[in-house]
Amino acid sequence: MDLKYGKSVIHFDAPSGLIGVAEPEITEVKPIGALLKESFMNPVGQGALSKVLRRNRPGDVVIIVSDITRKIANYKDILKFLVAEIVDAGVDEKSISFVVALGTHRPHTSEENSALYGELCDDFTFLQHDCRGDVSVVGRTSTGLEVTLNRRIVDADFVIATGRIGFHYLAGFSGGRKSVLPGVASYETIRNNHKKLVRNGVFVGKIEKNIIAREMAEAASLLAVDCILNIVENPNRETEKIFCGHHAHAFSNAVDYFVAKRRSMISEPADCVIVSAGGYPNDRDFYHTHKSINLAMLGLKENGSIILLGQCAEGFGNEKFLRLMRENDIDGLLKYPEEKIEVGGHRAFLTAKILKQHRVYAFTDLDGARLKEIGFNPIHSIQQGIDAVKKEQHNGFRTLIVPDGQAVLPSLSGSKIISI
Repeated sequence: MDLKYGKSVIHFDAPSGLIGVAEPEITEVKPIGALLKESFMNPVGQGALSKVLRRNRPGDVVIIVSDITRKIANYKDILKFLVAEIVDAGVDEKSISFVVALGTHRPHTSEENSALYGELCDDFTFLQHDCRGDVSVVGRTSTGLEVTLNRRIVDADFVIATGRIGFHYLAGFSGGRKSVLPGVASYETIRNNHKKLVRNGVFVGKIEKNIIAREMAEAASLLAVDCILNIVENPNRETEKIFCGHHAHAFSNAVDYFVAKRRSMISEPADCVIVSAGGYPNDRDFYHTHKSINLAMLGLKENGSIILLGQCAEGFGNEKFLRLMRENDIDGLLKYPEEKIEVGGHRAFLTAKILKQHRVYAFTDLDGARLKEIGFNPIHSIQQGIDAVKKEQHNGFRTLIVPDGQAVLPSLSGSKIISI
């Protein structure tokens, strides 16, 4: 069998006792114009955008757009169509502006803005959110989180949020309310939300009883986002479906559709999961590569083993994550005071939860000694990892193979899948 590794593939012989290969459904896509018309003609949870705009007659419309870390296929065409709908509803072009939802990320260069948003940059104002800049308090969530957001957004007459649906290791799913928190929130609001990542219920693909997801949703409600546009892409990064409408209902419908397409049913939980990050750019560094574990382990028994595959040609990636992993043992990270958790390396704490329950073998181009320092077991081939699992399991083991760990959700009926 072949698995992607960087810009090449690695061949290996699948072990006996194979449960299956978890892969998502690939759907043939419609032209982007047809998808947009279909979406705007069938809004979710509220009236058509044009009708809402004509009724409210806003003098100031702000569109929240995703930043360069959330690249969206056909984004230029999608945003141009959205602007045309707003203008056709009677809003003056001069009353439309954009805010880039940077969260805590660095500002874009003008070249990056042009690459992402095209000719719209020449005709409209694009304000880059500064999480330490001019912000305004909009209220508190039911959990007590003070929500402070970009003042330009808060003062707008009409706010439209845009984004792409995907799996997210803290929020459950990207898209929807994430355009508000963390997208246009203050640093302290983001930090006080993200620091809860070690609490029970916070995990990829999970929204119910996930306090981080709950606070994000309540932040969007406090802002009273007027409309949302959420894009679903297939694993080939092609636009598959667009959901327009009420910020909560359209997001919920988009997530349901996304999960239905990305779910891969398995007959039983595995003793071992062999997972690839899906090749470049998903495995460009270890920080991004090891996120592939999140979904794959949903098809894994408690205390099962993971064989992770990713080239990591650009090194370890996030230095804050690496420093926290090197300077603390697993138990130390799990006991780390919540109030001291800062945005940046926060992923280390969730990684510690995984390593506490599972043995992870990593096949990469990285230095093995440094991998050991952060709790991973370096291997020089997939077969070496398989042989190691054989020794652990003694009486044989059942294996699940996941060719793209960031694209598919292994699912099993019953209660034997790991709970985190």
